[in-house]
Amino acid sequence: MAKQTHSITRILVDIDPDKQQQPALNRAMQFAAHNKVVIKLLSCLSYPSLVVGTSLNPAHQENTKAAIVAVHEQRLAELVKKSGSENVTFETEVIWQSPVYLGILRAVDAFQADILIKASQPHSNVARWFFTPTDWYLLKTCPVPILLVKQPSWSQKTTVVAALDPGHELSQQSELDQRILSAAFAVSRQLGAPLHAVHCFNPGYTDKVFAGLVKSILWEKVFPAATQTDEAKIMENLRYEHNAQFARECLDWVPNSANQHLFSGAIEQVLPPALPTLHAGILVLGTTYRSGLLGSTAQELVETVDCDILGVKPRDFEAPPHW
Repeated sequence: MAKQTHSITRILVDIDPDKQQQPALNRAMQFAAHNKVVIKLLSCLSYPSLVVGTSLNPAHQENTKAAIVAVHEQRLAELVKKSGSENVTFETEVIWQSPVYLGILRAVDAFQADILIKASQPHSNVARWFFTPTDWYLLKTCPVPILLVKQPSWSQKTTVVAALDPGHELSQQSELDQRILSAAFAVSRQLGAPLHAVHCFNPGYTDKVFAGLVKSILWEKVFPAATQTDEAKIMENLRYEHNAQFARECLDWVPNSANQHLFSGAIEQVLPPALPTLHAGILVLGTTYRSGLLGSTAQELVETVDCDILGVKPRDFEAPPHW
């Protein structure tokens, strides 16, 4: 498949109106270290208590909203002043929207963002991270890649890691994998960070594997004569075909075989402990919207890994209506 990628030039940054530290803005500035970009700072406000359970009449409510918006507009202006860079053209916007994610999605469309950057928060349980309903909804529905920032900073050895085929059967032309690789390549190139690709080979129960293979494109490659009965040999052939297909997927994006990593086991079990050894700063995943749910594998990884998460959608993804 021919390589198709583009530079990240329009970055939408969600500014948490209730926080002093803005790690999402810090990340955006790193994208501008060697490239000219347009960064839009967005504060999406929602204070239901101002409308519900208040004695203010409608006119006073609007005046109060206007005063709050003005305060946050000044705050964004101060952030721009502190973050000045010759490579960055800043835009700012403060909107009043409930639920917040609708305001963010509308801004993504209106700004024509290449990427959305938003900060997440650590959970009291150190093995997990706290994601707001807004985080989860955006992971499921944002039409452009969304970077959820977990760590306050990256190390000098930081890499970008693309996780391929995390939840679907391997195929000859995995469009989502190519989207993941394209996004990972664009990010790694702009940040000047090495790019790695990972795939976890997890045959599971052999009867399920064989049942799936009968219907898949791999059957003739794994069993060219359809007479192989040695189970160990069958699994060896199957692993070989996964590795060969993985290498083909990576060819245009991660041609160095030393940066291609095939692990054995369930991805949610083997990948989190492997990421620190790869110095992963960003894990790039495919995230899809199915009946309002994020894929279970993606959700498990989002919650357990310590690095930033970049969620990527399939090419034919259609976001739920938000106008």
